[in-house]
Amino acid sequence: MKKALLFSIVLVFTLGLCAQTSKLKDAKPYEIKSGKIEYKIDGKTKGTKTLWWDDYGRLTHEYKKTSTKMMGMTTKEETLSIRTKDWMYSINLIEKTGTKTSVDEAMMLGEMLMGTTNEAELEKMGEDIKKDFDAKDIGTEKILGYDCIIMDIGKLNGKHWRHKGVTLKMEIIMGGFLGNILEEATSFDQNISVPASKFEVPAGIKIEEVKMTNPFEMDDDDE
Repeated sequence: MKKALLFSIVLVFTLGLCAQTSKLKDAKPYEIKSGKIEYKIDGKTKGTKTLWWDDYGRLTHEYKKTSTKMMGMTTKEETLSIRTKDWMYSINLIEKTGTKTSVDEAMMLGEMLMGTTNEAELEKMGEDIKKDFDAKDIGTEKILGYDCIIMDIGKLNGKHWRHKGVTLKMEIIMGGFLGNILEEATSFDQNISVPASKFEVPAGIKIEEVKMTNPFEMDDDDE
């Protein structure tokens, strides 16, 4: 579990999201200022996802609606994730409940887990962890007409397609009981005007604040 978490954290840096900045909060996740992407989700879980962003990904709105069939049962989910300047929200739209976490607190924890904000050290750490997961860029492919870099992640049996830092396709071949996971963009609009309302919590949602904790203090039950 720890390795998977660390891989996902450091991968952010190895994809160039924090170039020329010493603070995680100031990083630009995407090279594109604003946009909207619609995705199709397939596999055991089927559904759709819509991602809006502004300020190079420092403001985000991700809506997801899915249905999962497993052991003769169907589970439906409808979720909304929002990042503003100050807060990160995770909302269950079916239950009308959600949580919020301070952006400053979350980013400070990320920096603490990595133990450095030095760009050269982060790059080396990222390369080391990519090697541990047998992850490497293997070529390019066009998705919706846009050139994407393909990263193969051998230990996770998955692939990731990115265009200027933005994920346009992701697949994990799990097989068996868990099946496969596939998300692929069906439309992609860049540098658009994004309504400020996209980064506001909908009315009628009960929000509880959650404090961040160090996940490395948990038992390492998954290498």
